[in-house]
Amino acid sequence: MKKENITGALLLATFLCLLCGTAAAEESPDWTYTTQGILRGVSISADGSAVVAGGDDAKVTLRDASGSVVWQRSAQATVNSVSIAPDGTAVGAASSDNRVYLYNRSGNLRWSTVLPGRAYAVAVADGGEYVAAGCSDDRVYLFDEEGNTLWSYQTKGDVFGVSVTPNGTLIAAGSQDDTVYLFERDGSLLWSQVARADVLGVSISPDETFVAAGSADTRVILFDANGTLLWSVPMTGSVTAVSASERGEKIAAGSLDQNIYILDRTGSAILSKVIGSAVRGVALTPDGTTFAIATSGGEVSRYTTAPEPTPTPTTTVTTPTPTARMTGSLAISSVPAGAAVHIDNLYVGRTPVTVPNIEAGNHTVLLELRDHDTWSGTFSVEAGVTATVNATLVPSTTPATTTPTRAAALPLTALAGVGIAVVLLMMRRQ
Repeated sequence: MKKENITGALLLATFLCLLCGTAAAEESPDWTYTTQGILRGVSISADGSAVVAGGDDAKVTLRDASGSVVWQRSAQATVNSVSIAPDGTAVGAASSDNRVYLYNRSGNLRWSTVLPGRAYAVAVADGGEYVAAGCSDDRVYLFDEEGNTLWSYQTKGDVFGVSVTPNGTLIAAGSQDDTVYLFERDGSLLWSQVARADVLGVSISPDETFVAAGSADTRVILFDANGTLLWSVPMTGSVTAVSASERGEKIAAGSLDQNIYILDRTGSAILSKVIGSAVRGVALTPDGTTFAIATSGGEVSRYTTAPEPTPTPTTTVTTPTPTARMTGSLAISSVPAGAAVHIDNLYVGRTPVTVPNIEAGNHTVLLELRDHDTWSGTFSVEAGVTATVNATLVPSTTPATTTPTRAAALPLTALAGVGIAVVLLMMRRQ
């Protein structure tokens, strides 16, 4: 453990040194709009002309290149993730109402389907021909253009992030089981790689050469197409979302440390910008010139950057940590330990856990543990103070429900076989 801690410290120090050589903290957004409640997902079309966002207001909002609202549609609960097809022809949404929605470019509902649990993630291929989704039932799903389930794959934890290539050839997923998965279109698992913590976001580069991931232990991770780990770079807060451009030339990452980062293919920092609010969603165009972000402050913004940023050695960027006067921390524990912790519906780890850089104010804490009742409460966070949350989880009196499988049909099959055997025996005796 000492060796790992030293290695991690060295990596973090190296990354912060790299930040000192970045010049890109001056970008101003093309536009910014503020909505009601926390935004949890954002997506941008390949040409940057359309940006879609969704969040706690249970709405899916599509904006054009100028930021004007094109259309807005309502779900029945928090929208946890949104995705616009690269060609801009379809928009997907994943909601806590257990539904995945698919709309056309005009905002008309093409289909919606009910999952066995909360829908946490969605990704849409060109034309809406394929739609990937991640669910709290520990499964990755792939649907066709009419909403039919093509396949599902069970992981060992909630699936928080999914990604699909424009033609639907590859599907990536990130799970609470600390694992990144890559599948072929037919559902065959190409590879899986274990990260060091829950994987909160994944992104396949449009040319299918790289897979990026963001983890709860503050890391941005990059794999090649074969699943080989290329690098793992620590930030200063949980990485909630990632987005990769063509050939992995740029990797955008959003973090709970209230920063947006853009790294190059080697893991070096090209840009770091303090947003002032936890970044819950980030989306990068394939050419890397435009990106969009969504924040816990309810802000959705679009930025345009130079295609090839030129470093300015004389510019010094300070370590991007939030102002202590604006944030505090929550130290959360439970009996028994090991419960999944959600703050304002965002998964942040398992108990015991201390979550830093939480905006001052009231926040909802929800704990979930298998075979125990869900526990929740509202707690006030003060700037510069660590508040303590101690929860006692009550064993559930309701038997856990299971998803029906083909195995459920076995008793009927066996009974039918016995019946046939009895009939044959009686015929022989006649």
